[in-house]
Amino acid sequence: MNTIPTEHLIKLIEAGIQAPSGDNWQPWKFKLLADGFELRLDPENMGEFFDVNLVATKISCGALIENVVTLATALGLATHISYFNNQADKEENSNKFAELTFTPSGPQSDVEAASHAIFNRRSNRNLYQFTKKIPTAVITELTNLVTSNDHYKFYNYQTPHSKSAIIDNMLATDAIRFANEHVHNDFHKALRFGKAAEQTRNGLAAATLGIESFMFPVLKLLKPWKLTRFFNHFGLHHIMTFRATWLPMKSSSHIVGIVHQGPVNYVEAGRIMQRFWLQVNKLGLSLQLSSSLPLFLARYHLAHGEGFTPAQLKSLATVEDDFAKITPGFNKETDQLIMLFRLGYTKHPAPMPYRREVESFLI
Repeated sequence: MNTIPTEHLIKLIEAGIQAPSGDNWQPWKFKLLADGFELRLDPENMGEFFDVNLVATKISCGALIENVVTLATALGLATHISYFNNQADKEENSNKFAELTFTPSGPQSDVEAASHAIFNRRSNRNLYQFTKKIPTAVITELTNLVTSNDHYKFYNYQTPHSKSAIIDNMLATDAIRFANEHVHNDFHKALRFGKAAEQTRNGLAAATLGIESFMFPVLKLLKPWKLTRFFNHFGLHHIMTFRATWLPMKSSSHIVGIVHQGPVNYVEAGRIMQRFWLQVNKLGLSLQLSSSLPLFLARYHLAHGEGFTPAQLKSLATVEDDFAKITPGFNKETDQLIMLFRLGYTKHPAPMPYRREVESFLI
């Protein structure tokens, strides 16, 4: 058995936890081994409405694994991954997710570049530069990165008509989001203002939301669902989508999507998403993902729409039909939308999201 220095394992775990997760809950635990570690799930930081059948958690685990593999390769280590999928594993400990072990494979190469990409990846929710467009060659490079994986397609909503149509689709989706009690409560549970974000080092720091500071008191005021529901009767959810969705999307150079044809392995999808995201940032672009439609559709199909009102289910069915119409080749019966993104350029980097200290993840 090869023994990997503990400091290398800790560095790999630190790289892993830079991955995105639903509302930045960081739902992972690690058990150190002589030559690697076990990745386990942390039930205390899971279970949101967006996490139906652990879809969001699996995507985050895939992104985490991609970070680990990227840095391990730079450190001259080969990564061997075993997933705890069989019934015996599940009965022994349902929180075990994967075992990652490492063996020397060659000299170190570009460690600094790999670390910089991983530890500086971020979601930029600010408005982008309206007039600065992404070169075609860059979009082609990103397209090839995604489509080099079997059964994955990359959609670029670049024409005025298709961009307008996908924005309308996202507005309709987010109108459901702002009108759903479960999503509302999950959001406010995760929201952190001021020093609370630094103290907990998880959740959504208000400073990372890309909104004006005068909106912070409004968010605090709207925390009680009954109050938000009351104002929704007067169109609050549509007003919220204007600032949270329409304006940011209009400012973007491109809106793109990743789709998997046929049944999808969400861990693999998370790895591809993270690979794409790291490359986007390496190319000097800003990115914000839009998870509402992908995860709403997952709940719609995997949980028969549990948690949506009848009116929201009707709206969601229309949203899915409209998405299929503006996404050539998308089969709503068999294909899975993995994620939507807006891409563009910003003059200033977004604040980095907080991460808990690595010791808090260790078992």
